Amino acid sequence: MAIENYVDDILYSPVYVFDDIVSKIIDKNIYFSEIELKRCPLEVDSILFESIKSILKDLKEEEGFLSRFIYATFGVEIRKNKRRQQLLYLGSELKTQHIKIKENLRSIQRQQEQLTYSINDLERLKEAFLTKNMFFENDKVKNKSKFFMSEIESKMSSLEEYQLSLLMKYNDLVEVEKLYQQLFIQIPRYHELREETYLLLLSPVRK
Repeated sequence: MAIENYVDDILYSPVYVFDDIVSKIIDKNIYFSEIELKRCPLEVDSILFESIKSILKDLKEEEGFLSRFIYATFGVEIRKNKRRQQLLYLGSELKTQHIKIKENLRSIQRQQEQLTYSINDLERLKEAFLTKNMFFENDKVKNKSKFFMSEIESKMSSLEEYQLSLLMKYNDLVEVEKLYQQLFIQIPRYHELREETYLLLLSPVRK
């Protein structure tokens, strides 16, 4: 049934009925939008970054090009270097953080889409009131309809503000993700690093 068919029922019901309908359309999306805006820092883990950069520099100074090439290409160490174990741990943590950032980017995109759906629903509701409004002869009902349309427009503006805030956060987070990616690919054999390695190293040793 078209939404226009419900306009009369809404207009001749108490205002809280209209408020409940609008709340069902927007409240959940506002709640989740606020969660997205609060979580995930918009900066790199500076301590982790500096530690990895320092180890990479030390490895370059301690080992020759041939040694680094053989390890990067074949995974064979000419001589053991404890810094590689440190890099394994820190690189895995870097990957863990990187994965979370990419997941957050996808989550923000999904929430932006949900906001768009809510805005479209409100737009349809407003158009339904607008279409019906020209046929109302009762000024009280017509004014109530205009009030509802004004409320809908206000809610739409609020959702659009959330969309803009999420877009700004998304763009900032994309730049952070690029920094993680740039550092990650500097780690020798970075493609072999696993998030689980970091988690395993954090686990207590069983006796």
